[in-house]
Order: sequence, then structure tokens, then C-alpha cells
Amino acid sequence: MTFNGTPASYEGKDQFISLQGDTVNVSRGPAAQMITIKHLGTNGGGWFGANSAHPLENPNYVTNMVEIISQFIIPVAMIIAFGYFIRRKKLAWIIFGVMMIGVFMLMIPTISSELGGNPNIAKIGISQTTGAMEGKEVRFGPLATAYWSTLTTVTSTGSVNGMHDSTMPLTGAWQLLAMMINGFFGGCGVGILNYFIYLIIAVFISGLMVGRTPEFLGHKVEAREVKIAAFVTLISPFLIMAGTALAAFVFTTYGSANWAVKPSSWLNNPGYHGFSEMLYEMTSANANNGSGFEGLGDNNIFWNVSTGFVLILGRFLPIIGPVAVAGLLAKKKFIPESEGTLRTDTVTFGIMTLAVILVLNALSYFPALALGPLAEYFSMPK
Repeated sequence: MTFNGTPASYEGKDQFISLQGDTVNVSRGPAAQMITIKHLGTNGGGWFGANSAHPLENPNYVTNMVEIISQFIIPVAMIIAFGYFIRRKKLAWIIFGVMMIGVFMLMIPTISSELGGNPNIAKIGISQTTGAMEGKEVRFGPLATAYWSTLTTVTSTGSVNGMHDSTMPLTGAWQLLAMMINGFFGGCGVGILNYFIYLIIAVFISGLMVGRTPEFLGHKVEAREVKIAAFVTLISPFLIMAGTALAAFVFTTYGSANWAVKPSSWLNNPGYHGFSEMLYEMTSANANNGSGFEGLGDNNIFWNVSTGFVLILGRFLPIIGPVAVAGLLAKKKFIPESEGTLRTDTVTFGIMTLAVILVLNALSYFPALALGPLAEYFSMPK
């Protein structure tokens, strides 16, 4: 990072003359050190306000690659480490495969959406040879921005190298869905934590389908564990939907309230995209992500307090559930594998788990996505 131009000193602001001839004051400090550490820890707060879209925080393609790898390497390593820790490497590779397929299912349509350009801009005769450039850095372009936006939302990093609020409607839908699922790698250890809940539900459903006793790692999965897993899967949808509904209610009913920041001034885009901005804010808080659709005026008491509650509940309550399930399973008698055991380290079971993840999240979040990014997409000229 330092060799490519990111500040790594403890000196104060410096000045330079911009291409427009303006004198600009630029912060310095130990930016390279912090940016590397924050990405390794999947924390997205930037040294500069524009985060990794800032030319000193992310100067070129080399630093862009370093930052992407940094935010992804530990979440991936945690999956492999899990396999070594429980001495079931094949299971770890199955989990890795399911998660990576999930990432590609989000990334490919995101890249396609951005490279396709904006039909509203095409309508007025402007060429978009590189794709939709609004909110993108010229040195990266839509491809690298779309790639980054997927990885920063499937993990809990939240750093950005372009403005998510300016991405195409379908891209926004995929970014939201990545944080809603919150089980494809996730933050450092968070992905396997949330995936464990999906896995318990998949074990239970698979056992019912094939007429075998649901077991995981040699321990029976019974009603109590499944109830806890089901409760955990409902926490995130409840927090996201309730928070968004409360925000929409305040905006529409008390828009002219005599607050320091009137609710009516929250949104620059009060239509479908405005709903997406509020939905994204709550989803990002629940996923401990931190990125945002920054057309939303969220630096006020309502958003700071409401997202604070969503943040703490969405982070700590889902930790209790998997730990409780693991503790209940550990107390049960170990059952050696036999012909009747439902194996969880097979490709077939991996596909089943992926199906459970997709179905649960589609049922939970499709109505909200339909009101926001999907409605915006279908309202655009084709």
C-alpha cells in the first residue's frame, strides 16, 4: 500500500494544486497501516471519507487487489480451519463450495448489470462502452466496482471503491441479498456461524425427506435444536423489516416533525429508490456491514439510535443460538456412522443446504426487495 502511494506517516495535512488549479488540503497519517488492518479484520471504516474510492486510500489496481484479498482471506481460511479443527476436511470443502457458488450467484448478475449500462443514459444518446459509470472511479470502472461490491457485502467488511447508491437497481438487489443471507463467508468467523444454522435446518429437512434420523457430527438433531435454529433465522428478517417499516412510517406520517433533521429531508429519492435506501440502511446494520446507500440522510438521532439497536441485536442474538445448539449437541451421546447415517459431507447435501438458504431468504425478503430495487428496475425504460 505504501509503495503504491497510500500515506504511511504521522504527519499532518499536506497541500497540493489540483488539475482545476485549486489548493487542496489532504490528510495523511498512518493510512496504509489502518486500511490493511481494517480489511483483514473485515471492518470497513475508511481513513478518508470516500473510503476505498479515495485515490490515496486505494490508488490503483494493485492496491485494489490487495484490499480485496485482505478482506476475503480470513473468512475463507476460517472455513478450512473449521474442517481441520473437527477433523472433517471434506465437510469443510463442501461448505466452501456452497459458499463460493453463492458468491458467484451474486457476483455474476451484479457484473452483468453494471456492464450493461444505464438505459436512462442510453436513451439520451450517451455512449456507455465501459458500462454504468455513475458513482464509479475511472481508474477502476464498473467491473472492478461490481466485483468489490459483491465481496464487501458477502463479508461484513462494508468498505467501498465506488458508490453503492449509484449502482443499477438489480445490483442494489444483489448487494442487499448478500447481506440478508449473511452466510456466504461473512466476517471473520461469522459466515460459518450463520451457515451452521442453515446446516441444522438442512439436516432436519433432509432427514425427514429420506426417512432417516437427523444427525450432525454423530449427534442427533431433535426438536429443541431445530426450534432454536428456526428462531435464529427469523431474527434478521424481523429486525430488518421492522426497522424499515418504522422508518417508512415516520417518513410518511411525521415528515414535517420539528426535529433537528426533519424526516421529510431524509431522502433525495422518495420513490422506489428511497425505500431501497432505508431498507439498505437497516440491512447493513443487521449484517454488521456498514456500507450504505448514501443518498439517505442518516446522520441524525433516529437513524443513529434505530440502527444502533438493530446492530447490537442483529450481531449478538444470532451468536447465542448457534452456541446453544452446539452445546445441546455436545451433551448428547455420540452415535457412530452407519448405513442409516445421513452424511453431511457430500455434494448432494451441499446442494440441499444451498437450496435451504435460497428458499428461506427468498420467502423472508422477496416482498421487501420487490418494493424497492425490483420495482425500480421494472420502472426503468427497456
